This record gives sequence, C-alpha cells and structure tokens, in this order.
Amino acid sequence: MITNDVFEAVISDLGFSQRVTVNSKNSKKPQMYKVIPYMAPEIFKGEPHTFESDVYSLGMIMWELTTGHKPFHDQEYGPKLILDILDGKRPEITKDTPECWENLMKKCWHPNPSRRLQ
Repeated sequence: MITNDVFEAVISDLGFSQRVTVNSKNSKKPQMYKVIPYMAPEIFKGEPHTFESDVYSLGMIMWELTTGHKPFHDQEYGPKLILDILDGKRPEITKDTPECWENLMKKCWHPNPSRRLQ
C-alpha cells in the first residue's frame, strides 16, 4: 500500500508480482501469477478492475497482517485455487482475530462486489 498526493491509501503491487512455474518440467500448463489470492473473483470472470475489486484485495491484505502468512499459502497458486475462490473459498480466519477485524474482512470479501465495504 502507498499513499497518493492527498495521503489516501492506495493498493499497488509496484511490479513485485512474479511468474510462478508449475513444478513439473514437462508440464504444458500455463504459468500463473503470485497475485491470485489478492484478485477478486469477478476479475477471473473477465470483469474490469474496480474500486470494489480493490476492496477485496484489501481484505486479503488484512488477513495477511493478522496471520503473518500470504493468503492460501498452503495451496498451489493455480487453476484449482482460482476455481476455489470462484466457489467462495476464503482463508480461514484465526481464533485470535478481533471480531471487528473479522467482520471488516468478511465485508471486503463479499462475493457480490456491490455489497463490499464502501
């Protein structure tokens, strides 16, 4: 996250995303990017990036801050994870997460972009 000229927080990857290669040297599967967990489900459906998709990403950043891990760190970042996200899978919220923070993350992750935190 960075701030703009009027000190508003802005989500940006600054080009840090890197290609992830599939484990098998002979695999013909396409390469995937490490940003999959931060992408809103509608982006996988070909919809444009919006304020609401940025809010979804913010929810994932919040989860990372509470756990010290990247979302879905225990899964391969690839087509299966994309399908899981489209089916509504979100990272498990840890028991030590304050309820107000948990509620905020869930609002950011809502599957319907128009119902996400505004």
